Amino acid sequence: MKKRVAFILIGSLFTIGFILTISPTRAIIRDQTVSTVAEKDSYVNSYYPTSNYGGADWLIFGNYILGWTEAYLYFNFTDKPASWTKAEISIDMYSVSETFNVTVSLINDTWNEYTINWLNKPVHREIITTFTVAEGKIYKFDITDYIEGRNNISIYLNASNYLQNGYVQGHSREGFYSWAPEGAPQLIWTYPETAEITVTSPKSSDVWRDINFYDIKWTSKGSIEKVIIQLYKGSTFIEDITYTYTENDGDYEFYVSSLENYKGTNYRIKITDYDDSRVYDYSDYFSINIGSGTITVTSPSSSSSWQPGTSHYIMWASTGTIINVDIEIYKGNSLRYYLYDVSNTGSSFWLIDEDIELGTDWRIKISNADDSGQYDWSDYFEIFKSGDEEAIIPGYNLIFIFMTFGISIFLIKKLRFK
Repeated sequence: MKKRVAFILIGSLFTIGFILTISPTRAIIRDQTVSTVAEKDSYVNSYYPTSNYGGADWLIFGNYILGWTEAYLYFNFTDKPASWTKAEISIDMYSVSETFNVTVSLINDTWNEYTINWLNKPVHREIITTFTVAEGKIYKFDITDYIEGRNNISIYLNASNYLQNGYVQGHSREGFYSWAPEGAPQLIWTYPETAEITVTSPKSSDVWRDINFYDIKWTSKGSIEKVIIQLYKGSTFIEDITYTYTENDGDYEFYVSSLENYKGTNYRIKITDYDDSRVYDYSDYFSINIGSGTITVTSPSSSSSWQPGTSHYIMWASTGTIINVDIEIYKGNSLRYYLYDVSNTGSSFWLIDEDIELGTDWRIKISNADDSGQYDWSDYFEIFKSGDEEAIIPGYNLIFIFMTFGISIFLIKKLRFK
């Protein structure tokens, strides 16, 4: 019995796990970053011990021409996310004279960007890290272990020993290019975020038609700046609606061109984060140039009697989004006349042929041109010729003759009496 219970329990857990595994979700958890540019930075030079370089467009450290130089940077934690997981400092060391080792040390003392020099520089404390520079590029180093208990951090950079040659020149907070903000000396915080896109329009009930504009709408979560919008038919890619991308403002207007020959019930819109293709969503399936609804034929009715050579309106009412209808005219079960892809205006003019077959078993079928399963029949109605009513009253001519004869005898007798 225990084995059976255990088997059932394991099976249940497996089923639950399988369901959880295959449950679709549009949201993902991903790493996001926010950065803070250095609040203060400067460098000092042993050959010019009283000179201050705060406000310069560059930072220099290492064995620089006539003396040793050291770089100093200060960052506050005002942009620190509550759920941060990693902290790094990034410096664009765009010029490296030759390969050498760099030491990064902690500074606990305060210093002034515009008065610091070789003589009053703060004391170097704990070494945070060392690394090798060999080429001009952006270098990052981890300071995650030095964040706890602080609301700011000061560091200094220099050659690991004074016996090696080489120096680095990098961008200061004043000298980086505005069009390349990644070149600024900055503190980068990494934190997890939920990223999600949800397409809210079009919906499954929507029908788009040629030569009209329609709004594509969506909502999003997370740091999504730009999106790509695409049109699919089923699982087949049709076209890029956005040439490259559009701003993530939740709304985009799309024009349905008649030149593209759109037609179908299984179109859908896909919207993707321009910077992360893992974040996307599809709209509901919707229709383009395909309608759906109900049809009710209102004329002719069972009391209608139409004659050859005359004109009449075939009339109907419809609900939903039916675009065009097919009109078929039957005698009994035999299709005699038809008109396809008629605009769903609710009426169509019919000029009845002079030589049409007469009878009381005519009826009209009107169908959705996009869905033959949506249709309605008129009542049976009559097509007759004027004068055919003589055959309806047998002996009509004989009665007329007797009446005429009787009236004549009466008039003759009256004249004789006078």
